[in-house]
This record gives sequence, C-alpha cells and structure tokens, in this order.
Amino acid sequence: MGIGLKTALALLITAVSLPAAAETEWESRTDGSELRFSAWYEGEEIPGRFGRFSVRLGTGAADGEPVSLAVEVRMSSADMNDGEVNQELAEPEWFGTAAYPAARFVSDDIVPADGGFLARGQLRIKGVERPLEVPFAWRPDGRQGHLTGAVELSRLAWQVGAGEWASDASLADRVRVSFDVDMQRAE
Repeated sequence: MGIGLKTALALLITAVSLPAAAETEWESRTDGSELRFSAWYEGEEIPGRFGRFSVRLGTGAADGEPVSLAVEVRMSSADMNDGEVNQELAEPEWFGTAAYPAARFVSDDIVPADGGFLARGQLRIKGVERPLEVPFAWRPDGRQGHLTGAVELSRLAWQVGAGEWASDASLADRVRVSFDVDMQRAE
C-alpha cells in the first residue's frame, strides 16, 4: 500500500524546505589575538605581524567541529618594527595595499588531521588566488574558543616581492604565518 501523490509531494516539499543543521558562528576578538609572519633575509629570520584582521569560524550544530573558516587581513596593518620597511610593504612590488587592501582565506572544506584540523581553501593576495591547506587546532570552551596554527607559503606564488625581490637569492621565498586567535560566539 503506497502513499498518494499529494502526500508524497507534500513530504518532499517539507523536506526540501527544512533548514540544514544550523552552524554556530564564531568571530575573532581583537584583544589577545595575534597574526604573525616571518620572512628570511640572508638566512636571518625577520618577524612581523598584522595588526588588523578578522576570523570567522563555523562549527557544526551536531558535533561542534569546524566546518568553515574565513579570514580577512588588512594588508596595510603589516608591521615589521621599522617604519621605512612598513612603508615599502604598502608599495605595488610588495602588498600593493592601494589596489589590494585585503587578503582573504576562505574554506568550506575542513577535515580532522593530526590531532587538529586541516582547512582546504583559497587564499587571495594581490588579486592572485591559489589553493592553500592550513592546519589548525580548535579549542572551544562555552561561549569562548581558541584557534591556533601555522602555515608556510611561497611569497612569489602570490607575487609578493617584485623587481629585484622576485628571486629568492637574498630574501627567501618561504614565509611562515602563525596565528593565535581568541574567538567568541557571534551574536
């Protein structure tokens, strides 16, 4: 004995219109959060940081595990503890902040990996978008949470450093980016 066509259509419409399991949205807190980077010049590590950035993390309603990650970095906030170097970083050869004020990483593909998680997404810097995998740890605690991790990337792949800096002869191609971010549930 089957169900009628009207009943079947009503069930299908109801199923399609039900919202998916809601995500919990988390957002970064500016106080206590850090986004650092390191470059290597003639073998010596040169540290820096970004002062303005935002992070949004979505976690699954059922298990609380990360399902999405979005990061936006204001490139003009790069600080290498040297005013002259900071001005140079804004130039087109480096970050080109007038034309490209923000860098963005977006991932909707997060999987468990090595005791933490791996966000597979796209990083866009200076209009160049490339795939990037970012390993991270996520520790929620009630309405607060903590996100940490680090990734190495190629500055030349995103055209950071042009002209005399387009080679890795004195300035290494690799850049290490690390983050330590306090999160809170979004209201």
